[in-house]
Amino acid sequence: MAEINSHSSSLKSFEGTGRSQVSGLRFKKILSFFLLPFFTSLLLILSYPKFNLGFLAWLALAPLTIAIWKAKNISSALIAGLIAGFCFYAGILYWIYITMIAGGVSSGISLLGWMALSFILSFEFIVIAGLGFYLKKTGPVAYPYVFAAGWVLLEWTKIFLTSKAVWFPWFMLGYTQWQYLEIAQIVSFTGVYGLSFALSFCGALAGIFFVSEEKITVKILRVSPALLLIGGLFLYGSLELKHGPKYSSENISFSILQPSIDFYKKWDEKYVLWIKSRINGLLEKTENPDIIVWPENSLPGWIDEPELVTWLKEISVKYKSRNIVGSASQSDGKYVASFFLNEKGAIEDSYNKRRLVPFGEYVPLRSVLSDFIGVIGELGEFEKGAMKQNLFKMGDFRIANAICYESIFPYLLRDDALSGADMFVNITNDGWYLDTAAPHQHFLVNIFRAIENRRSIIRAANNGISALIDPWGRTIKKLDLNEYAVLNVQAPVYKDYGLSFYSRYGNWFVFCCFILVGAFMIVAVVF
Repeated sequence: MAEINSHSSSLKSFEGTGRSQVSGLRFKKILSFFLLPFFTSLLLILSYPKFNLGFLAWLALAPLTIAIWKAKNISSALIAGLIAGFCFYAGILYWIYITMIAGGVSSGISLLGWMALSFILSFEFIVIAGLGFYLKKTGPVAYPYVFAAGWVLLEWTKIFLTSKAVWFPWFMLGYTQWQYLEIAQIVSFTGVYGLSFALSFCGALAGIFFVSEEKITVKILRVSPALLLIGGLFLYGSLELKHGPKYSSENISFSILQPSIDFYKKWDEKYVLWIKSRINGLLEKTENPDIIVWPENSLPGWIDEPELVTWLKEISVKYKSRNIVGSASQSDGKYVASFFLNEKGAIEDSYNKRRLVPFGEYVPLRSVLSDFIGVIGELGEFEKGAMKQNLFKMGDFRIANAICYESIFPYLLRDDALSGADMFVNITNDGWYLDTAAPHQHFLVNIFRAIENRRSIIRAANNGISALIDPWGRTIKKLDLNEYAVLNVQAPVYKDYGLSFYSRYGNWFVFCCFILVGAFMIVAVVF
């Protein structure tokens, strides 16, 4: 009897141990399921400003790829995408909360807005995770190529959406390489999409390396295309940086004003004289430029107010310079605008902003959201400018405008290059972002617009970052965030270069990716 009881006790102990092991294994699987996509978001966050560890982006999609390949069903893959996307966007867009608080929105609504935007934008990762799940049928060899092409289509789609609906395409995978100019030169050929393809391809390939059950020698051979790709990009970029700037150039002299005026003093009448004296102080430091560039909404009022009209004329005559002045306009409507003033202070031309900032300059879905969230900006809602507008002319030179976050839309600046723009001027007021990562994230996109179109970019930002970027993405001179100063520069114009391949042929690379993904998706569905 004692032996039976002993045996029964041992059996129960064994069953308890077994259940414990199964439970522990299940916990590890669940932990792994959540951690893998989280690691993808973490690597991407670290690749972006202010961390600026862009080299991590080459492996960032590997954990998500592993999670997708381990997913037993489509629901698991979609959840992995949700985790990666939400954590990533919550990480890089933390400044949304700070901006809304500073704009007078309650902490609860600000937190809700930050979380809601992160959740909505995570749809991008959900889509790519779902696509990646079905692409597993292509096998480990083809998968990284097709997955990378799918990522390109996702990035193009979210940019396209902004021309038809509301989206916030702040992030492109290629932007993580803004510090590595040799690598970034490929965007003059493919647009930023080509660089995003390279990064997503390498990440997917690294993920396949860990899930593949092939021999280690075979897996190493599978990784070799990534090494060749990175080496090829570096070689191409090195040659471009070496030989490209040898084209003959002409220069336009600019003085870029960075008054660093507190965004929330901008429209307070008590500070009008202080703002004007602050700008006058910078004007004294200009060095006989062809053009003085003022930031977005730099005037303490509307440009057509008699007092400001007189002041601008006095400045133009005194410094014998043309001026590009950012100001709100209400001549034929209410626009965020820039004005081109001649040496006598008369307005020769103007430009109205084509892409407005959601909730900063207008409220999307106003009938639904206006009761909960208003426009953060002091001046309320604005109208969109026409897609085709005049370029500013100075002799034989043509200057295109991009105001604030218009610089994140590749098609706007490409269209301007096709229309004959010799250089771009980007004016902005990033004061409402305060001292967060947002101004740095905003600045870096200009590097890619310059390289894509092989055009210099003059950037005037109220509180920074103001800079001159040459057609190869090199920051020639810049002012730091919150620095009160003027930047005197000679901006090169390479008329002999003509149009870059990307400017001339546009999204040809995206079209190739569409063919590749479409072909494999047909195979995946049929077979």
